[in-house]
Amino acid sequence: MATGRRPSVDSLGLEEVGVEVGDSGIRTDDRLRTAIESIYAIGDVAGRHQFTHSASYEGAMAVRNMFLPLRQRANAVVPWCTFTDPELAHAGLTEEEARERRGRSVRVYESDLGASDRARADATTGWVRLVCARRRLIGAHILAPGAGELISELTLAIEGGMKVNELATMVHVYPTYAAAVQTAATGALRQRLRKYSWLARLGRFGR
Repeated sequence: MATGRRPSVDSLGLEEVGVEVGDSGIRTDDRLRTAIESIYAIGDVAGRHQFTHSASYEGAMAVRNMFLPLRQRANAVVPWCTFTDPELAHAGLTEEEARERRGRSVRVYESDLGASDRARADATTGWVRLVCARRRLIGAHILAPGAGELISELTLAIEGGMKVNELATMVHVYPTYAAAVQTAATGALRQRLRKYSWLARLGRFGR
């Protein structure tokens, strides 16, 4: 049974100096400042993404925000991975979240590892699922060996506002699990090309 975690802040005397604490931890703004602007909070104690990689990212950002004139906001896409067998990794919005925020513009494209030569050779199963809105990648889920390694490519694509057809036309090494990313993205490309099938018919009739 997993009951979750709560930050242990009771003995720090935060209330005495005016730092606000909520149910999930120390409250901060998007620049990681507490209610007292000279005090910052990062990582698990701030109740944000409870991952080592996220805490490391926030720590570096907090130091920059403390001492440099250029201020950064903590709005990066943070990937996560559950180290089961196979691994389950995720970045960005889930399909449900995407439909709540983007409505009818959301499309989901999936590639089953049953079609992956690498997965067949390793006798494993899984899938890659891409969540898109107006052809841009906004969420990704991978169930596969090494999914934690694979999700970084899709995190970068989400951060950069990459269109899913750009993933489809990017060359991936064969045979790898990453090729399943390209296969899933190709579903979006095929759908887009079908819209222009009338050009092919027009070409046939024009001969």
